[in-house]
Amino acid sequence: MNDSLLQKLTIVMMSYNRHKYLKRVIKYWSNYHVKLLVLDGSDTKLEDSCLNIKNIKYIYDPRGYPDRALSAINYIETEFMVIACDDEFYLPSALNSCIEFLLKESSFSSCGGRAVGFYTNGKEIFGNEQYPRLKDLCLDYSSASERITKHFHNYVPAHIYSVMRSSKWKLICKHVFKKEYSFFAAFELQIEFLVMVSGKSKIISELMWMRNKEVAPIRGTSPSMVGIRPIAKWWYDRNFIKEKEDFIYRTKKACDEISTDQNFKFTEETITKLFESYINLCLKQRSIMRKIIHQIMPYKIKKLIKPIVVAVWDNIIISKYRNLVEEEKYISLTDEVNLLEAQGVFVNQENLNHIISTLQYSKNEN
Repeated sequence: MNDSLLQKLTIVMMSYNRHKYLKRVIKYWSNYHVKLLVLDGSDTKLEDSCLNIKNIKYIYDPRGYPDRALSAINYIETEFMVIACDDEFYLPSALNSCIEFLLKESSFSSCGGRAVGFYTNGKEIFGNEQYPRLKDLCLDYSSASERITKHFHNYVPAHIYSVMRSSKWKLICKHVFKKEYSFFAAFELQIEFLVMVSGKSKIISELMWMRNKEVAPIRGTSPSMVGIRPIAKWWYDRNFIKEKEDFIYRTKKACDEISTDQNFKFTEETITKLFESYINLCLKQRSIMRKIIHQIMPYKIKKLIKPIVVAVWDNIIISKYRNLVEEEKYISLTDEVNLLEAQGVFVNQENLNHIISTLQYSKNEN
């Protein structure tokens, strides 16, 4: 594969207390012509020879996620960038294809690919398709409000881990990470919204993202990463009226600076309607049983059990990840990839084999 375009890309890797996985993925990227920026907020600094590799820039910064993400603006010098997790993999060929697409299509600010989850029991590697709604996703409306409406009516995290123009990302980053809000996945939803403001987006039919399912996602380090308060609950809670007003105000300021739509001006009313359309759709999609429980459970009981729910939340997540095979019906990674290829998804086998060998070597090393 000709990976010359990867020299135009910086991979921004956010890491926190997972040095075992971080070292694995650093060694993986050392084989490619790409800049890797590691922003490590762990309790202890990583000391390892892998950091001596020329294309790796390691910054130990034990501040919270938003502060570290905001600092990335100071280090990105390439034309394109992509956010990555410290325990997951991208296929270089797909990143190359995304850059190639963005170089040809100036009205697009984001391009990504398809995703597969993986985990290994030490002998075999299993796979499961992630985010099937990514299939054939192309938000190419000329109107930013139309792109947002379409995206949020069939929501999937399509952009937060896609390749973006660095100039666009820096503007978005500057607004999103200056203030954190008290609902789950706040950063994700803000980024997804503002990417649509910044331009068009596309998901190509190529396997790009390998999500690690061996460990649970990092939770509990900030309000937006706890998972207890979804945006719908936060939005209509009178205790957060001032915070919501600030959220809408700051979003408008971001839109004023980021928007490429010369024929449309975002107002606070427009932003409110766009988010409420998404929120109300989320509320409609709740299960009937959940609605019944919410309506019939006495307030005193809900108040009593809330602290218990908060206390055991992380354990629930961990338990879920321990039962991935049963819950998500994982099959061998090879069979999962064959299913994707049957859908017309291109998979670079050389890149995939490199990931597989990296996983196998890592398991044997441990």
